[in-house]
Amino acid sequence: MGRGGINTKLVRVFVLQIVAISVATVLGVFSAGLIAERVLVKEALNGEAEHFWAHYEKDPAFPLPNTNNLTGYLSVAGDERRLPEWLQDRDDGYFRVDAEAGFEPLVLISSHQNARLFLVFDEVQVSQLALYFGLAPLTAVLLLIYLLTWVGYVATRRAVSTMVKLADRVRNYDVKAGHFEPISSQEFGGVDDSEAITLVNAFNQFVHRMESSIHRERNFTRNASHELRTPLAVIKANLDLLERFDQPDKRQKVIGRMRRTVDGMEDLVETLLLLARDAESSLTSERVDINALLTELLDEVAQALGSTDVTHRLVARGQLEVEAPKRVLVILFTNLVRNAMMYTDQGEVEVVICRRGVMINDTGRGMDEEDLDRMFEPFVRGHDRSNEGHGLGLAIVRRLCDRFGWDLRAASELGVGTQIHIEFPRARFSPASAA
Repeated sequence: MGRGGINTKLVRVFVLQIVAISVATVLGVFSAGLIAERVLVKEALNGEAEHFWAHYEKDPAFPLPNTNNLTGYLSVAGDERRLPEWLQDRDDGYFRVDAEAGFEPLVLISSHQNARLFLVFDEVQVSQLALYFGLAPLTAVLLLIYLLTWVGYVATRRAVSTMVKLADRVRNYDVKAGHFEPISSQEFGGVDDSEAITLVNAFNQFVHRMESSIHRERNFTRNASHELRTPLAVIKANLDLLERFDQPDKRQKVIGRMRRTVDGMEDLVETLLLLARDAESSLTSERVDINALLTELLDEVAQALGSTDVTHRLVARGQLEVEAPKRVLVILFTNLVRNAMMYTDQGEVEVVICRRGVMINDTGRGMDEEDLDRMFEPFVRGHDRSNEGHGLGLAIVRRLCDRFGWDLRAASELGVGTQIHIEFPRARFSPASAA
């Protein structure tokens, strides 16, 4: 782990906790010793002195205190000859006396009339008792606290070890490699660790969004390069016509066609950008006349390809209107018609407008079952790769149909031709007789 990792922080916290407990305990013991010496013993000796003077007034022969820890001395009229030398010439009060080597008792000197009472308290034995009955249990408590602290550290480390493993897993996740594999929650505690599962799910969702974003970016790049080829070809062809035409009316007609192509390119780029952002709500739907749209697109695509051996016709069995973004429909039918004309060496491309859909039939080379199954995959161009292209047109068509819920079907026979049927579930169709 790094310098600021969870394990480091845990160790730091528990070490500080142990140090704080130890310091607090030592200070508590030291404070208790001071209180015992300066408060409790002093009050006890004062009580002994009061008790002695109370009996001494009644009986001057009342015996002095004489126990294992407490010894009393009495001087009358200033006679201190019976006192130990280290008690002589002392003032009244409570203090510690350096009597002799290893013996430093607490002394209380109290005066009453012409007599003075010397109480000498030997705290050595009391300290030993305090050690046995005070410090020993306190030490045991400290050891128990240390043990519980260690157990808490181990339990806490075990609890956060999942987060540490997850952090290491995320740190070592190689995004640049382009392998966006989801992380399994079983690696980090299974189903019992809800926090780990939440983090794993959040990370997997982020990876999925990032993968989708990169995928949309790649789609936009290849789709844009693919889709702009047709309008650029139209513009190029019309530029050639402008060089040959001298009549103003013909030149104006060509300029108008170029202007419509440029407008279509602008719509195309905007549509691809919106699709790349995955923002369907930004695409404005409108009621589109499919008959009029296909009539215009057939001529534009045929002119852009410039093939004289392929004819085209539009068969309208009625009037078809679809509620959808017009720019999306332009991309959709342009790719289908262009693909049909490109793979038809000679013959006819027939576009049929029928109830709720459009069929595009060609008399081209057709496909076998293997190519038919993969015809809507990106960069798949079938068995014949003589024509220019990148195999993206039908992939774009499939993506748009999946996006808007349109039904796309295809049938083909090698050497006979291909039929593609696209159905619009919510289309409005008026039969030819009614139209």
